[in-house]
Amino acid sequence: MAGHALFTGLRLPHRSGLRHVLSGCFLLAIWPWVGGCSGSHDEKSAPDRDPSVGRNVLIVTLDTTRADHLGAYGYPLDITPEIDRLAERGVLFENAYAPMPQTLPSHTTLMTGLQPRQHGALENTYTVDESVDTMAEQLGREGYATAAFVSALALSKGAGIHQGFEIYDQPRARFDIGLPAPAEREASEMTDIALAWAETQPPEQPFFLWVHYFDPHADHVAPRRYLREMQPMLVRDQVIEPLVRNKKDVAVDRLTQYWRSYASEVRYMDDEIGRLLDGLSDLGLLDETVIVLAGDHGEGLYEHGNIGHGMNVWEELHRVPLILVDPDGKHAGTRIRGRVELADVLPTVMSMSLGRPLEGVPGAAGLDLWSWVEKTRSLPQRPVFLERPHFSRERIADRNGEGSRIDYGELVAVLMGDYKLVRWPDGRERLFDLSKDPDESKDLVEEQPEMRARLAQLMDGWLAQHAVDLPGAEGELSDERTQALKALGYLGDG
Repeated sequence: MAGHALFTGLRLPHRSGLRHVLSGCFLLAIWPWVGGCSGSHDEKSAPDRDPSVGRNVLIVTLDTTRADHLGAYGYPLDITPEIDRLAERGVLFENAYAPMPQTLPSHTTLMTGLQPRQHGALENTYTVDESVDTMAEQLGREGYATAAFVSALALSKGAGIHQGFEIYDQPRARFDIGLPAPAEREASEMTDIALAWAETQPPEQPFFLWVHYFDPHADHVAPRRYLREMQPMLVRDQVIEPLVRNKKDVAVDRLTQYWRSYASEVRYMDDEIGRLLDGLSDLGLLDETVIVLAGDHGEGLYEHGNIGHGMNVWEELHRVPLILVDPDGKHAGTRIRGRVELADVLPTVMSMSLGRPLEGVPGAAGLDLWSWVEKTRSLPQRPVFLERPHFSRERIADRNGEGSRIDYGELVAVLMGDYKLVRWPDGRERLFDLSKDPDESKDLVEEQPEMRARLAQLMDGWLAQHAVDLPGAEGELSDERTQALKALGYLGDG
């Protein structure tokens, strides 16, 4: 582990053809401990593995990535060919939900199997409870090498999500001495450093590798060629009009520009995910590797009058991609319609990698999705609970100058069957039938009082069972973490 510090903050060549040699001999010049350099990774084959040893785990998380903007999820434009190919090799969950539309809460749920009200990270300014047992800690106890490469300081060590990782590599931001340093890293750099680490791994030891891509999150600064590539794809009847349907007050030109910049980042990220998978394959590391690709939350594109995420619980903010790939190719091409949650990822990974169910995580409510796929290819019906991050009064006040009133307090939703009930902080409720009204535009509270009462009872029980402090009751932030969150636009003057 002596090379750990060398990963952190390294600035690699920027978006050029040179980046494709970085996982080869170039890295040896700066990291002599990487190992020998062969002429081609294509010559490598999968190493012999003790069949009693657990399989490798690769988790790729996509920040701010809407499920409905991927080809595998039915998007009409070809902006995610690499992810689409990966989906053909695995099991795709058509209705996967993030518990909160924000980075730290949702990632922590994925890594712990717990909902935000259980793990403590109720907003990006909160901290993961030290008592939580993470996926990295559990796999570490099984003898896995554990490494995480995150591309934004919303997931900094100060947030507590690093628990259990031997290597936790994050952007290096030196706000304390006034140096300009990014609070995020771009996709090409993330792929480079993840592949460099992979080259150092001994073949006899299983690994858990987490790679986080942040690019679709604003601000959008993809390489120019990706922005140019989006222009001919911009077919308004396929892209823009569905987003602004029945919303006459939306500035179409502004939405067009925002879509282009957002889609260009998704396209760029997709290319780099393909390069990551190709690189691991060239190293012979994918033949024994379980792959999980998941989003942490979506992004509003004016469907409900706003762009961005975090302030509401609409479908476009919570529905995320989730794809599982078994290295033996089992169930390739399978699509599951039932609702699943990011909390399901932990027990599912344990089942797929170790071949046995998860044990000993108090309060975990996630399902082992793989076992259900193996048995029936269907899932039990269960309620799914969503909520807005627990912003302080000051954070809410900062957003009230954007043309729409945002109230302080808990904003929650519950989904069961085809229906979704949303409750605002002032007690107002709206009921939607998502099977007939996926845009969440027709309120059925008055028409279906029995369904409203049924879902309200589920919500009340869940809130009582998982009571927490008032929103905004987190502890003091360190100066560096405060500056990092400001730089990412998460605090008021960012």
